[in-house]
This record gives sequence, structure tokens and C-alpha cells, in this order.
Amino acid sequence: MQISRNGFTRARRLFAKHKRMLRTRDAIRLGIHPRTLYALRDSGEIEQVGRGLYRLSTARPLSSPDLVLV
Repeated sequence: MQISRNGFTRARRLFAKHKRMLRTRDAIRLGIHPRTLYALRDSGEIEQVGRGLYRLSTARPLSSPDLVLV
């Protein structure tokens, strides 16, 4: 199934609004379809930081990546 460009744009905007990081459950709650989330991950626009935790790949590097998971 093709993901719409509008869905990508909306998801990027939501990530930016939420400090460039979202948990899967929060992204879905905000209206990002799971397919859109995984398509963004597969395209490299977001990266998986931990289990169920994603961040924009354009965000600054994490200073303490281990603490993010907590």
C-alpha cells in the first residue's frame, strides 16, 4: 500500500512538535498510522532508538542515549 505524501508531512510535523521523539503508542494515539511510521523508519527519516521509541534522524545526537530509554 502506498503511503500518502500528506501522511509523511503530518507525521514529520508531529515528531517535530514533540521534541523530535515519539513512542509508537503515542504516535498512533496522535493519528500516525503504523504503516506510515514504519515507512518513515525504512526510508531513514526516523530512526529507532529503542524498542518502540523513534526519533527524527535530523535531530541532534543524543548526549545520553541510555537515559532516553528510561
